[in-house]
Amino acid sequence: MKILIASDVYGNQICGVTNSIEALRDELIRLGHDVRMLVLSPNRKSFVNKNEYYIGSLPMPVYPSARISLKKHDKLIKEIINWKPDIVHIQTEFSSRILANRIIRKLNIPFVITCHGMYEEYIKYIHIPRTIGRPIIKRLSNKYYNPSSAVIVPSNKMKEKLMEYKIKCPIEVIPTGINLSNYQKKLSQEEKNKILSSLHLKNNDKYIVTVSRLGAEKNIDELIEYLPELIEKDKEIKFIIVGDGPYKNELKEKAKKLSVTDNVIFTGMIKPTEVYKYYQLGNIFVSASTSETQGLIFVEALACGMPMVCRKDKCLEEVIENGVNGFIFENKDEFIEQILSIINNKDLAEKMGQISYKKSNNFSKEEFGIRMEKLYKKILEGNKYE
Repeated sequence: MKILIASDVYGNQICGVTNSIEALRDELIRLGHDVRMLVLSPNRKSFVNKNEYYIGSLPMPVYPSARISLKKHDKLIKEIINWKPDIVHIQTEFSSRILANRIIRKLNIPFVITCHGMYEEYIKYIHIPRTIGRPIIKRLSNKYYNPSSAVIVPSNKMKEKLMEYKIKCPIEVIPTGINLSNYQKKLSQEEKNKILSSLHLKNNDKYIVTVSRLGAEKNIDELIEYLPELIEKDKEIKFIIVGDGPYKNELKEKAKKLSVTDNVIFTGMIKPTEVYKYYQLGNIFVSASTSETQGLIFVEALACGMPMVCRKDKCLEEVIENGVNGFIFENKDEFIEQILSIINNKDLAEKMGQISYKKSNNFSKEEFGIRMEKLYKKILEGNKYE
């Protein structure tokens, strides 16, 4: 098959969407398909790099590396049309969707869309009440998804949300797979000491770690609010926050107001090839986010062999077995109790980490690619995909 993947987010933008797209691309190529990318250029110039078509774009001050294209026409779109893809897979909602539409209409070919986000969680960014924003999102979602041959979601949580919106096109749950080998590597003690030293940390401290885009919807401020009481019970505990984003300054201000600045470490953006090392700096992976559709960070933490303490959320049902490879919390008291029970019991922490590592094998990129290939074939054969 000739498969075109279109996305605003790709390449140097470090996030779960990028990881998902790259895993899909690699697996489809491995399965023998001709895959090309329609993505946004890191500057105003359009160019081609092998099978990747970059359309000129401008910075969009929402989060680091975000881009937007105002181009309605580009000669590279004509090149893609001449290539004649069989199907288009759209990954993001904005510029790439508009550009891909030209190809889809011209060739009269089917397209599918992956829904990566719980967009109700982003209403807060535009400062309108949820009671107003939710109906708007519902209408826009119907307009956006219904023309497609299928919408792909990574979890039942997201499927149920789209069903609430009365989406009419087929909704298929296909969990995103990752390249497990990138995370199942073990961090040597020498490397660990080097990174801790660069962060001005000691090897004998106790670390909880989260890896995330620093957005309000990730709820990291809740974890910072829990720190004073947690630190009161164990002064060696520190919170490492890996990532960057628009909410970073607010999180720093929160830490300052709560007088926990010395116990909160912001690493900034980390190269994808280095991220596994930062997961493994911690004794426990933590998250309070309820905005995830699947949450690749949870799968990555599994692959790194991390015990996990995360806020209760439907997308974690296949990831965390409560009390087995981590804990699910619903309030501050549970969070503090669970952190202390793991961080002060090395045998429990090691056992939970080993189970997490084994669980990660359920989320391989190989299975991800096979299931997507099956979906494309069914659509192209004109059969309803169920």
